[in-house]
Amino acid sequence: MKGFLSSLTAVTVSAMLAVSARAATEEPTSSAWQWLGLLDGGKYAESWADGSSLFRARITERSWESKVQIFRDAVGTIVWRDVLDVSTVADPPDLPRGQYTVVHYQSRFTNQKDCHEKVFLMLEGGLWRVATYDIKAPGH
Repeated sequence: MKGFLSSLTAVTVSAMLAVSARAATEEPTSSAWQWLGLLDGGKYAESWADGSSLFRARITERSWESKVQIFRDAVGTIVWRDVLDVSTVADPPDLPRGQYTVVHYQSRFTNQKDCHEKVFLMLEGGLWRVATYDIKAPGH
């Protein structure tokens, strides 16, 4: 019986850790999808306001709206987007020291077939907020 309880405890702890690890990536990924939905819907000011304090400190709302509008006009509307990878990164270049979750997407827009988007998220006030957004589109 003692061996059975030890095995059961080990299985329970393993299952709890697996659920915890999955939750740790699902929550920021969900936040990234919601934030990208604002961009896709043309709600650029709302996307700026929903970003982290770091995001808002790095670019003004007016500048963000202008840059995103110019870029989105060039690439067109989103056709599809798939998650390529979700990772945790400590102390990435060009960002303050800390832990970030990075969601890497492959995406296609009406005027641009092969794009790669990266959303860096940070935990702020108990919520996952966008710290920075990067999109690579050949020729842009």
